[in-house]
Amino acid sequence: MSKGKIKKPRNTELPNNLSKKPLEDIIYYVAQTCEVDVDNSEWQEADKKLKEEIDKIQVKTDEIGKRLGDNQGNLSDQIKELKSEINDLKNRKPLDLVVKIENGKKTDLGKQHKQLPTLLKILATKLNVYLVGPAGSGKTFAAIQCAKALGVEFYFTGAIASEFKLTGFIDAQGRIVSTEFRKAYEEGGLFLFDEIDASYPQAVLAFNAALSNDYMDFPDKRIKRHKDFYCIAAANTFGQGADRQYIGRNQLDAASLDRFVFIDWEYDENLERELAGNEKWSSYVQKVRRFISHNKIRHVISPRASIFGATLLASGLSREVVEETVLWKGLDNATKQKIKKNIEPKPIIAKQEGTFIPEIKKGNKVSTDDIIGYIEYEERYNSWDIQTRNRKKEIYSSYNGIIVKISNTKKVKVNDVIAEIETYEN
Repeated sequence: MSKGKIKKPRNTELPNNLSKKPLEDIIYYVAQTCEVDVDNSEWQEADKKLKEEIDKIQVKTDEIGKRLGDNQGNLSDQIKELKSEINDLKNRKPLDLVVKIENGKKTDLGKQHKQLPTLLKILATKLNVYLVGPAGSGKTFAAIQCAKALGVEFYFTGAIASEFKLTGFIDAQGRIVSTEFRKAYEEGGLFLFDEIDASYPQAVLAFNAALSNDYMDFPDKRIKRHKDFYCIAAANTFGQGADRQYIGRNQLDAASLDRFVFIDWEYDENLERELAGNEKWSSYVQKVRRFISHNKIRHVISPRASIFGATLLASGLSREVVEETVLWKGLDNATKQKIKKNIEPKPIIAKQEGTFIPEIKKGNKVSTDDIIGYIEYEERYNSWDIQTRNRKKEIYSSYNGIIVKISNTKKVKVNDVIAEIETYEN
């Protein structure tokens, strides 16, 4: 604390009415007329110490800079790459969905498929939804979560061969045998007709009648569709019959298909990685899946391969055993080896020394001969002249695929790898 000395007031003649004022006003008035000498030596000492601390910190930062030396640029590039990877992970974060239904109650659905909000919005209009997606894409789970979000019961029926699986029947004792569909239709709820494209087409016609007319004849009586009845049909095809992957599928009547709004339910690879909890394994599974899809190989690799495989790896099973049990599943050896060989990223090599400047980012799709960046370099006018000029050389993609790695702006030498492309070509 600084020390000081108060001198007597400059003006000793005080106002006549000052004595009639409150004490605090008197003190305030007198204090303003006083002169104060302050010893600020402690402030000066503190300021000196602060400057010394700043100088010490500056010396430390200079030492760090000297120790980094020529590696500073490389470290800067690495830091940028790490930041880029962190941003990628943030962007890949699966949807954590909270919905609010009419009564104002919020329902936390947790991490969900990226298309779930669209599905919920359509269901809220009371339209019937036809979900088309590959095996393991999460259609059934999405339907369960929609029922939870809408605050209704969930009802389920798989592929049917007879309309009685929908309508029910009266048994020999005259008792009514009800069905999941009837409960939802009569009492309200979300009904999932799973594998509708594997059902007998004539049986589906009864379902069509219930959806189109808002009432249905059951064995004992006619029932009007409940105001809180929601319907989802799930399938692996668009109802046009068997395809190369799903050969046991039937063609559905056009009138039946016309009752639905269609959603192409895709694999959500971000959610897949999150649920598996093993980034390296999930990425490998997804690479294999993309190659198989691009080359039209008849083999299904669903997100279950990521989830089951991660569980088995965590339990201590070898990578080789896990791949055979959840990934290849009997695929012939020649095809398996072809896939393994071709999913390895293909390098793009620098053929010129200089500074590489990228034009695209990690994750971008490229085609053969697309420009991915430039190399800037200096070129002499001639062999006897020391004058130079700046030139740049375009770097082209040699493949069709996805950029899985690309350097930031940096100095490169001949034969340095500046990018890697994941390609699905043989």
